[in-house]
Amino acid sequence: MKGAQPLAVGLRGWLALLVVLLVVLGGAGAASLLLSDARHTATARLDALSRTSSALVVAASDAGAARGPQAQAVEVSALARKVRALASTNAERRAVEREVSAAQARVQRGPSAAAPAPGDPDDLLAAHQALAEGVSTELARLREQQARARDTSLVVVGLLLAGALTLTLLLAVQVRRNLVEPLVDVSSVLGALTSGDHARRADTARGPAEVRAVAGWVNALADEGARTRAAAERSAELRRLASEVGRLARDPIDPQASLDEALRVLGEGLAVDRAWVRLVDTAQGAPWGLRSDGLDGLDRADSTDRTATGSAMAPLQGSWSRDGAPAVVEEVGEAAASLPDWLQRAWDADGHFAVADLSALVASGAAEPATVDFAARTGAAAVLLVPVGAGEAAVGVLTVFTHEGPRAWTDEEVALLRSVASDLGRAVVVTRLLAGSEALVEQLRELDVRKSTFLATVSHELRTPLTSIAGYVEMLREGGAGELDPGVDRMLAVVERNTVRLRVLIEDLLALSHIEDGAPRGVHEPVAVGELVREVVDRHRAAAAAAGVRVEVDVDLDAELLGALRVAGDPASLGRALAGLVSNAVKFTPSGGSVLVRALREGPHCLVEVVDTGIGIPLGEQGGLFTRFFRASNATALAVPGAGLGLTIARSLVEHHGGQLSIASTPGSGTTARVLLPSAAPAEAVPTPS
Repeated sequence: MKGAQPLAVGLRGWLALLVVLLVVLGGAGAASLLLSDARHTATARLDALSRTSSALVVAASDAGAARGPQAQAVEVSALARKVRALASTNAERRAVEREVSAAQARVQRGPSAAAPAPGDPDDLLAAHQALAEGVSTELARLREQQARARDTSLVVVGLLLAGALTLTLLLAVQVRRNLVEPLVDVSSVLGALTSGDHARRADTARGPAEVRAVAGWVNALADEGARTRAAAERSAELRRLASEVGRLARDPIDPQASLDEALRVLGEGLAVDRAWVRLVDTAQGAPWGLRSDGLDGLDRADSTDRTATGSAMAPLQGSWSRDGAPAVVEEVGEAAASLPDWLQRAWDADGHFAVADLSALVASGAAEPATVDFAARTGAAAVLLVPVGAGEAAVGVLTVFTHEGPRAWTDEEVALLRSVASDLGRAVVVTRLLAGSEALVEQLRELDVRKSTFLATVSHELRTPLTSIAGYVEMLREGGAGELDPGVDRMLAVVERNTVRLRVLIEDLLALSHIEDGAPRGVHEPVAVGELVREVVDRHRAAAAAAGVRVEVDVDLDAELLGALRVAGDPASLGRALAGLVSNAVKFTPSGGSVLVRALREGPHCLVEVVDTGIGIPLGEQGGLFTRFFRASNATALAVPGAGLGLTIARSLVEHHGGQLSIASTPGSGTTARVLLPSAAPAEAVPTPS
């Protein structure tokens, strides 16, 4: 910028010279005008002097005497005064005095005076002629001077104008070079910056000080804008990085692999040497891991034996280091055990630990023992630690650090680590809940298996003694032990009925256990749905008649004759499913009601509907119809016998045949059970299932 100073000085010099020339030009013009005016005045005076002199001669001649002596004398006297007043130089005054004296002498002599003899000089005429010659000579001299002055003035003014024009052109060139061009450059830089060319800068070495100052301000604004854009881009990059790292940290599928990947992305994004996370017990400083049983979520891995036997997982930790990073003194993560107290304090205070130059802090003696120990364990030069918490307790620490040179941690970087630490804290909670849920599901699954095994075992063990009881009851009622008292026979009848109920319950339990163990066994063959419906209904007519319930069958005979009411399946399983539906319809229909069993073709399916006019099912309880051992509240209130397994078994058997079972019920009006089964081809075309 100093090199541009002479340009400004030269510009001011050229401008000063132009001003001088303009002043000189104005002075020359003014002088020329003054001289011209003076010459014009002198010429006018000489002309007046010549005319007055001639008038004086005429007044003093005989022509003047004709007006009378007195008038002539007055006129001559007046002209004499005027001609004296017009005389300016000494020569003019002398000539005028001679002429005035001659004129006055002529007037005094009067007209009677003898005229001069031929050849004698006339004093008046001689004086007048001398004056006229002097005036003529002076006029000629003035005109010559005026002509020379005019020519000189034209030359001088022309030269001055040429010089001024030249200086103006030079000044314009200097102004363009030193003022206009720098301003144009500044303007173009502003346009480029506005258009997005943020690398352009103005030349601060051109132009006067004001222009250079403007260029400097433009560059300063551009630099500030560049810094602002860089900060915004960095902030956006850190936000994107926080989002990506948080997404990885919250992945519940493989927490350890996701954590390692999150640390890699975080370390590379922050350009640090190492990044690691460690869960610790803030009370004892021991690392924490995930319990393998999932019950408590987090468990202190303070027992080598327990870890070895698998009762607790290895501590949840992760680490990442850039390629070529120096090795640490011990395993990464163990150093966190020296900071449990700080972790809890930092978590409670919503704080962090950031040191730009750890070695300088340790050397100053102001570092706490834990910080000195941390520096010795890790060899960190600059470190940033943020506590990881879940709820009210700090459960770990997230750390990034460099090994070489100091590094000032920005607010954005601290905010990034705090965001990641929050995600890690939530991930700990989610992982704990997920582990607990998985363990609970596994326990429930195991409990269900045990329950099924128990039911199958109990049912099987009850079957044999129940068969024996039923046989002996039958023998007693048939008189095998002699004739029975009517009261005893009635009691045995009650035992027989309850034996039948127990047998049905045991058969249902065995069937349910068999279904839950796998697909129900049985042969697959063409089944005539109409015949199956009639057979099932016939088995329940006696019970329906005893309950006062009318049972009707409606089979689509046309479809039956065409073979359209055929399905492929196990007749016994399908019969058991339909029997359960018909039995429920009869049981839950009061005396005087009816049950209608229909069989018809519906599209590619065979439809069996069991419609009753029974008590129905409460609307709020219909969602649990197919739950094992479910019984509606109105059935329980009416003491209708049953174990709540019929619908569960029926649906399982229907679904095994590729069908669907649905229930629609209106409390107090009745229930409709719909069984849809895929229709099969005629018997000879039905393939044998594998």
